[in-house]
Amino acid sequence: MELQGFNLWWKDGRVPPEFLGRKRKVFSEIARYINKRQIVLFTGLRRVGKTTLMYQIIDELLRKGVNPYNILYFSFDEMRYDLEDIVKQYEADVLREDIAKERVFLFLDEIQKLNGWPSKVKLLYDSNPRLKIFLTGSAQITMWRGTRESLAGRFFDFLIRPLDFEEYLDFKGIKIDRNREKVFEKELKRHMAGFLKTGGFIEALNLDGHMLRKYFKESLLERVIFVDIPQTFRLDLPDLLMKILNITASRPGFYLDYKNLSNDLKVDHRTIANYVSYLEYALFLQKLYNYSRNLLTTEKKVKKLYPCNTAFTLALNPQADLPAVLEQYFVNTLNARFFLKTPQKEEIDIIHAHNSHLLPIEVKIREKIGRDDVNALLRFLEKNNLKRALLITLNTETRFQKDKLIVEAIPYWRYWSIRTRTWWKT
Repeated sequence: MELQGFNLWWKDGRVPPEFLGRKRKVFSEIARYINKRQIVLFTGLRRVGKTTLMYQIIDELLRKGVNPYNILYFSFDEMRYDLEDIVKQYEADVLREDIAKERVFLFLDEIQKLNGWPSKVKLLYDSNPRLKIFLTGSAQITMWRGTRESLAGRFFDFLIRPLDFEEYLDFKGIKIDRNREKVFEKELKRHMAGFLKTGGFIEALNLDGHMLRKYFKESLLERVIFVDIPQTFRLDLPDLLMKILNITASRPGFYLDYKNLSNDLKVDHRTIANYVSYLEYALFLQKLYNYSRNLLTTEKKVKKLYPCNTAFTLALNPQADLPAVLEQYFVNTLNARFFLKTPQKEEIDIIHAHNSHLLPIEVKIREKIGRDDVNALLRFLEKNNLKRALLITLNTETRFQKDKLIVEAIPYWRYWSIRTRTWWKT
């Protein structure tokens, strides 16, 4: 096997600049764990920058004086070798001694493609106390099972997401005063439209139109659906995955009924349920549950389904309207888990649960907003002994009040104002 091609720093002591990209906010957080004993694990979608993060960490180690020969990177994405064989060749050709005798930094990319990886990584970790291991993986369920079953207590995990809107502006070199959103209203609306199309994927920032849709469909969606998921789960109907994703992109937030989908797609409803789960594990779909204080009741009630990123929706359904896409954006950004649909047919888009707090959020992207638009929010506040709700609008900015209950209406483009009121992490 050829290790040199993966590890160019062995010759000149540096990571090629074209591998490094621009550092994200998450880098400084990850850097705190470089010298910890535990494994560092990055999971997330393809193309979000997990490999780039590895190269940036390698660059940081080299800058701090780590011997280039003590850093080994290997990707299982295209090449299939056993971990033990990789380490043995590295010891023989590069390190020239047992790996246990040196402080070595080991970077293993797309580790889920190595058969039996959890037990192999565990053995390597347990038998080499001086070894620092970094892993990336794109298949969420296999990473989750592997780490929690075999590596419990041995790792720190980071879910690497696409850029958020603030990072997007920064990467595009756009300066906006967050304390004066109204002054920058036109710019915020324009750049939000661009952000929704690119989904925060760095490689997509300078693409547009047909090329942008082609990038998402061919480089990401089809690659994962027709290659990665079938390899991981040994399934027989990858076309069915694409059909389910297309249906969801055509109707973001539709009510999930496995039997109806089964009738439409002429496939057993249990197979449909399994395939929806595969798309969730691949981070392509996001399922919301009808909120109830009783978790068992919540699980049994009606559910809603969204694509996990607005770029997927717009790549598969370029005609998707702004209200639907913005509703999905806030569902995705807030990592929402609950909505509300009552027996009386009242609906609330998001019941945002954060620690022990609840915040009902309705997204209404239209010209006129009136008192009738907040009735469901006010009733939810009363029923649950809450005081505050949020209404995300097109342009309306006002307050609706009933006694001590407050519904605050804020335009969707006021990014920082909404973020402050919804506790989401940056």
